[in-house]
Amino acid sequence: MTIDSLGIVEARNKLGVLVSRAVHAHRPTRISRSEDERAVLISEEEYEELLRLRQEREADQVREAIAARESGEIRLHRYESRDELYTDFGLPAPGDPS
Repeated sequence: MTIDSLGIVEARNKLGVLVSRAVHAHRPTRISRSEDERAVLISEEEYEELLRLRQEREADQVREAIAARESGEIRLHRYESRDELYTDFGLPAPGDPS
């Protein structure tokens, strides 16, 4: 599948056509504001499918982690406080200056 790429100004001028193309032809369009700011316009149906697939993958990962814990493959660590958890990961606690 090829994805058309447009700058944000051109995409704005063609938005109606791009939305119709995404919905009816299932053709996504990559829209760039800058080299670091890009998005993809897809149909709501395709977006919902992506969310469903992500949820299924996450549920599978949770099931695998539970099975690994139950079989003794992994050990869980219990933190006594939120601060202990943040310290263990080398992160500042919420509200602390970084």
